[in-house]
Amino acid sequence: MKILVTGHSGFIGTNLCAHLSSLGHDLVKCSRGAGCDLNDSNAARSAVRGVELVFHLAADARPAESLASPWETYLTNSRTTTNVALACRDSATPLVYTSSCEIYGDWQGRITEETRFAPTNPYAASKAACDRLLYSFHHAYGLDVKLVRLFNPYGPGQQLNKILPTFYYQAKKNGPLTVFGDGNDTRDYVFISDIVKGIWEGRRLPPGEAVNLATGVATTSNAVAKLIIDKLHSSSTITNTPYPKLFGGIKYQMGSFEKAEHLLGWKPTTSFEAGVNKTIQWLESLKVDSK
Repeated sequence: MKILVTGHSGFIGTNLCAHLSSLGHDLVKCSRGAGCDLNDSNAARSAVRGVELVFHLAADARPAESLASPWETYLTNSRTTTNVALACRDSATPLVYTSSCEIYGDWQGRITEETRFAPTNPYAASKAACDRLLYSFHHAYGLDVKLVRLFNPYGPGQQLNKILPTFYYQAKKNGPLTVFGDGNDTRDYVFISDIVKGIWEGRRLPPGEAVNLATGVATTSNAVAKLIIDKLHSSSTITNTPYPKLFGGIKYQMGSFEKAEHLLGWKPTTSFEAGVNKTIQWLESLKVDSK
């Protein structure tokens, strides 16, 4: 199958492309760094032309930073997604969109697909807008779109400023692990191989449907820090620090994967500890002395 992947050079895109290639698919890759700017509607149409399926991952995905540049974040994400949607509509090409758990906002309790949207930063608001824009394209134009809402992906290839690499490098130096707030913030961490398989399976969703890719397990920042210290046999301690000025606003999240399991047969297979072990092995292979 000939498949377009937008945002192919990012953490998720790189892993998705590797998975699709292993299945023997012919890939078309589109990102601004590769000279494919989806802000240009003609570029979007050119990228979609001739493909049989589109995975739209491209986004300005920086929740905290979006507080400093709200208009740029919203405009980039809404315009590029609209251009891809129009190109798919006009060519009758199925579209799988990677939405985000950020759209639900700060939420204590299990988040299902029916949980109300309550975005807490401009990036989250832009993803919520794109999620509903694509839903409207299904109803207004008959676009075959599937919405896959990702909870917190982690694993080999992720950005080094994320929580696991940050704690890893701090623990390697036996320095304090800086944890924001009281350390009881929770996230639902989903290993990258499970995320990629879920995105791929998302192509089989009924048009207009949305599913969460989550584990149903809430892990605190303190628990992450303690696990890294233990894995590295580090003498580090945990130091609590105030939230940064640019803070995305989410303290608590935990998702439900029951709908994805029901519709797709998808469920997470990698425990958090096993995923952390694989992530540490990858970080060790980088031979980076410090961040």
